[in-house]
Amino acid sequence: MGCRLYCCVGAAMAAALPAMGPVWAQTGASLLLPSAIAYDAAGNVYFADTNRNQVLEATLGGQLIVVAGNGVQGFAGDGAAATSAELNGPQGVAVGGNGTVYIADTGNQRVRAVIAGTISTFAGNGVRGFAGDGGVATAAEFSVPVALAVDASGALLVCDSGNQRVRRIAGGAITTIAGNGVQGFAGDGGAAAAAELDTPMGVAASDDGRIFVTDTRNDRVRMVSAGGTISTFAGTGVQGFAGDSGAATAAELALPRGLVLLPSGALLIADENNQRVRMVDTSGVISTVQGNGVQGSGAGDGVNALATMLNSPRAVGVSKFAQPAVVDSSNKLVRVEATNASLYAPAGLAAVRTSSVAMSAPATAVYGQLSTGVNVSGTAGVAQGVVNWLDGGSVVGGSTLSGGSATTLLEGIGAGNHTLSAAYLGDGLNPAETSAATNVTVTRAPVVATANAATMQFGTAVPTLTGTLSGVLPQNSGSVAAQFSSTATDLSPVGTYPIEAVLTGSAGANYAVTVSASSGSLTVAQAESSVREQVSAQSYAGFPMILAAAVSPPGLGTPTGSVTFLDGTNVVASASVSGGVATGTYLAPAAGTHAMTAKYSGDGNFLPSTSAVLDATVGALPDFTVSVANPAQSVQRGLIATYTVTVAGQGPFSGAVSLAVSGLPAGATVSFSPPQVTPGAGSATTTLSVQTTTAMASRAQAISAWWAVGFALPVFSTRRRRRKMWLAVVTACCVVGLGGCGDRSLSIAAQPSQSYTFTVTGTGTNLAGVVVTHSAVVTMVVE
Repeated sequence: MGCRLYCCVGAAMAAALPAMGPVWAQTGASLLLPSAIAYDAAGNVYFADTNRNQVLEATLGGQLIVVAGNGVQGFAGDGAAATSAELNGPQGVAVGGNGTVYIADTGNQRVRAVIAGTISTFAGNGVRGFAGDGGVATAAEFSVPVALAVDASGALLVCDSGNQRVRRIAGGAITTIAGNGVQGFAGDGGAAAAAELDTPMGVAASDDGRIFVTDTRNDRVRMVSAGGTISTFAGTGVQGFAGDSGAATAAELALPRGLVLLPSGALLIADENNQRVRMVDTSGVISTVQGNGVQGSGAGDGVNALATMLNSPRAVGVSKFAQPAVVDSSNKLVRVEATNASLYAPAGLAAVRTSSVAMSAPATAVYGQLSTGVNVSGTAGVAQGVVNWLDGGSVVGGSTLSGGSATTLLEGIGAGNHTLSAAYLGDGLNPAETSAATNVTVTRAPVVATANAATMQFGTAVPTLTGTLSGVLPQNSGSVAAQFSSTATDLSPVGTYPIEAVLTGSAGANYAVTVSASSGSLTVAQAESSVREQVSAQSYAGFPMILAAAVSPPGLGTPTGSVTFLDGTNVVASASVSGGVATGTYLAPAAGTHAMTAKYSGDGNFLPSTSAVLDATVGALPDFTVSVANPAQSVQRGLIATYTVTVAGQGPFSGAVSLAVSGLPAGATVSFSPPQVTPGAGSATTTLSVQTTTAMASRAQAISAWWAVGFALPVFSTRRRRRKMWLAVVTACCVVGLGGCGDRSLSIAAQPSQSYTFTVTGTGTNLAGVVVTHSAVVTMVVE
């Protein structure tokens, strides 16, 4: 029976089909036989026009475009543009979550899919029959596939009406989920796949896994649970109209066709022969929501949904705004219930429908505070949907209408001059429209930067300066920041320097920054210093000691100021620092060890410091000693006595030492070879030669006769002495006799050797210009 009905309808369609080309962006075009409807996620509505052999789309904004079919009845075009393909009496359409448009190409016994404008066969091999369950969907056989739906998992459900089944395609494989292929009514309470159906022509799937099927010739709506059990959801099986406001299972239906679930969970039913759209709410109560039950031309926009006449409503849908839509097939209309409870054709099918968009915006606004408003009015109820805010053609924001109006804060509009307009995207009934443009100047928003106080030492690198920035809008968090800096450099003098701030980041140009009065400053503090003292390598008592102090910074810069040199606690010199060095003179240090320190006074940029104690040794003035090797010698008279004289330096003695002898015996002469020496740090020797004479006898001497006579003469000077004259003469004669005839002297008995002591003296001039002498005593025994 269902098959015979389809064949008759198909023949009538073929006879009425005009020869026509594809419809491209045709606004207000007439339909021939709409039979299915579906919405995509954006709100665009698709419907299959069976007699045009096309699937059309009425966009949210009000355009009508061809999705598939060139208007020629047939099968062709797989793999090419869907608008160039041939279809054969399409009676079903569904849209997947990924935008794929599925078409029940009914006369071709196939389901076809349009992806990115290209058409292909999704299921069915074109042979009318039943085969393929459990296999690849493209190899399966269908018999008059009509209604389609996408379930929560993304699988496609197909009412295979001539095969009395509902089939499911997932992952490319096809299975039967309801109907055993026998035309009839049976199976409630059992497995859906074992039940009997009679010409199923509508299907819908809920998010909880339930599947609703119009068992059209049984005048029922059946439900398959998530567990696969079938039951009657609405209808008694008696064809008629009854039951509104009561339980749906007690109501009468008349050839129910299309189904759709509302966001509320209620189910809409196209009750075709009752000329109504009926709804079963979530409590199971049925009611009429569209159509007065009179078959007629209820054409014309603005007719109340319950008061309008319908003519064979075959499919139902629901817009993104929860507006029920009906395919009024024999009236060649698609009608949508607006907010005012009246029915209107989609904007793409309404040739003269317009919308009015009025935007309000201030002439000037601070960045982040630009508030704009829009009012949209249309003829198809209160306008719904989205308004995009445009800046010279670029989208800068969006708002959802409420009661036809919207107000928004355009926080993303940057500082500068802008040309703003509001573009209404349409709601499927009221077409898209754009407002007149308005010029707006956006000024920079004030923000306040507060720097953290920082300190650095003179001569060191400027530290990274930090702080906080307040007043930045939340949407710019992370895209604007304050960069803090100061005029101070690593060699800026000690003092306090203000910290400034500039804005960085992609959104920085939208803000004007000021520095808070409580902002911290950069303080350049005196740097540490270190002093290292040096003294001259060799110092002598009474001579100036050269002192030096090197003042070093920890970083850059050159210390100035002065250094005081101390010996213990006594100040012995002071000097100015030049080039980091101070040089002073300790005029007359005493011999010994001195604990020397240098105290740096500091200057405007460097702190005072004191050196470590340096022990400096001051030696006595260089001197010499004179010594004689073998200072006691014997020599024969008339011969030369030699002595080795050693002059040893102490200090060292760098002057020349001249040598001399004092206390020589009469007649002796001396010489030095060399006559002067320079001992230096060691010693030098010279040879002292003493020339003796033969006269240098010992006390045993020869007495001459004349001496004897002389000795006797006084005897005769007096009378007494005359008495003794003879004794003297005798004595003289004896002497003469002892000396021999040829010698006029008289030898007396020998005496011991004579010892002479004399002094060897060295004379030199020391470093102080003072003449210095040192002596050694020499003994010479002349034999």
